[in-house]
Amino acid sequence: MNSELTFNFEGENIVALDVNTVEPVFIASPVAKKLGYESAKDMLRSLDDDEKGRHIVPTPGGPQEMSVITLPGLIHALNNRRPGAVKDETVRNMIIRFQRWVNHEVIPQIIHTGRYQSESMRITAHEEHMNRLSLLQLAKGIVHPDYLEAKARIVIADEFGELPEIDPGRRPLTVADYLKEKGLSDAELKSTQSVFGKKLKHAYRDKYGHDPMKTDIEVKGRIRTVYAYTEADRLMFDTVYTSMQEHRLAA
Repeated sequence: MNSELTFNFEGENIVALDVNTVEPVFIASPVAKKLGYESAKDMLRSLDDDEKGRHIVPTPGGPQEMSVITLPGLIHALNNRRPGAVKDETVRNMIIRFQRWVNHEVIPQIIHTGRYQSESMRITAHEEHMNRLSLLQLAKGIVHPDYLEAKARIVIADEFGELPEIDPGRRPLTVADYLKEKGLSDAELKSTQSVFGKKLKHAYRDKYGHDPMKTDIEVKGRIRTVYAYTEADRLMFDTVYTSMQEHRLAA
């Protein structure tokens, strides 16, 4: 069964088929028309064999075989078409609008809505997931196990394109994220975060008899070491935050 997306550009339907697979295709004729070709054949002859083909397409009159182009074929066709070589100003301007529309609207939606990824993108994502899992493995005994398990579940779910199944109490919770939830401005966050973090660490030590474990996170391209709190500690966060607010109001 085809998974189909229809995009409308100035009255012309641009139809994408099989968008839930790694090889989405587009019906060639409407694309060729908006690129100013007299027929789809004129556009197709400049594409490579693996960028075009035939596809059975459901229509109101029943299934029909039509010419289609792949996503790389669509990009190739856009790049091949030089608006400056078209004499008719109306057609030339239409081509320019269409090229921009496809690049800014259609292609991003196909990539984000469907499953399309290039092979290199899939390999890179897989390697990144494996590297992250390896780092989590090395952190055993250093970082709180609940924090590690939650992070590992997120990585594994991302690898399979699924939502992570995490015990709410084991979700990672950082000081910065908690304070942002409170609606603090950047200036307020900067002035509050250090003091809040110290008070929270003391509260944790008073309760458990030791400091919270640590973990490394990436912040604006830099690795920072933070305490590995989880959602199970949120009540402690709330208590410390309320105490600080009451002290500030009383001052």
